[in-house]
Parts: sequence; structure tokens; C-alpha cells
Amino acid sequence: MFGMLTSKSIQHWRAWAGFRRYQHLIATVALLFLLILPTGCQPKARGTDAVTPSVSISQVEHVDEYLATNVGTSSFGGEVFCASEPLDADQGAGGEMYLWVYCMEYYPEEGSLVRGSGVSVPVALHIEERDGHYEITDHRLPRDGEYYGPNVRDIFPESTWSQIMPQTDEERERYNDRAKRLEEEAERRARSHYDMGMP
Repeated sequence: MFGMLTSKSIQHWRAWAGFRRYQHLIATVALLFLLILPTGCQPKARGTDAVTPSVSISQVEHVDEYLATNVGTSSFGGEVFCASEPLDADQGAGGEMYLWVYCMEYYPEEGSLVRGSGVSVPVALHIEERDGHYEITDHRLPRDGEYYGPNVRDIFPESTWSQIMPQTDEERERYNDRAKRLEEEAERRARSHYDMGMP
């Protein structure tokens, strides 16, 4: 009924069986590729690498101008001068930069440089990359009083807390050294602006 199997028909059968195994292998590889591909093409979430980490403050445009306008205050008609240092954090991750900022209003009076209103505070700058450079789009800073500690922990990464709220003698010494550096830099800029030499 089924006929005799010849050597030629056996060869055809073997060739067909090999082809079927080859098809199965191709299907398996294609399925694995389809399963892996979506996970590799997921958009990066905000707070991971949405903005390139380790952004230098020098890469962000108009930092001093932004801080003078939006963080510092002028109460006596003088000019506001700011100086800042990056806090120890992953700068740029999630579109945030973390700085300690010192801003002071200065104005000349009877040949002397006089201080007006000032502020020394941690600031979180929100930055965005536009056409190959970074721009500040917003900022956050902690409120005073009882809100200060909770706000710091909410706004700033844990790696910065000891630089903002020092607990040990060593941390307080670094805190005071930074304050002195920033104060001297802001005054240097003010004296340069008003053509006054350092005292």
C-alpha cells in the first residue's frame, strides 16, 4: 500500500528532516531576540540617566546670573554677587545639580564697600540639555526653621546631608572653611565690579 522505501526517498526524507530542525532553530532564535529587544530599548527613566551624570558646573550657562537674580536679594539698591561650590553628589543625575550658594548684596559708600542683604544656603538647580549645552530651568531650596531638616532630606541626596547639616567637628570645620571661601570669592567679585582693591 505504502510502497517500498528506496535509497533516494530516504535521502529526501533526511534532507526534509534536517530542514525542519533548521526552521525550529531559526524560530527559537527569533523568539529570544523579540523577548530581549523591548527591554534594551526602554526609554531611560527620570532620575537615572535621563540627563548625563557628572555634569560640571562650568557646563551650565549663566549660573552666577541666575543665582544673583533668583536666590540673592537686593534691599539697599546694591548689586548681588554670588559664589557657589558643588556638593558631593552625582551632579546632573535626574536633571539636578546640588550646590552650596553664598549671595551677598554689595554697594559702595564713602569709598568703602558695604554689605547689604545676604544668604548662604544649599540650592538644587534643575537643568536641561538644549542644543549641546545646559540651561537652568528651575531651582529648589529648603525653608527655614522646623522645615529645614525635612526639606533638606527631601530635596537633596543623602550623600550631601553632612555637608548641609554637619554633625561632627570635622564636618563643621569643612562647613566653615567653605563658608569662608565663598564669602571671600563673592567679595572679590564685588570689589572687581566696583574697581576697589581688596583691603
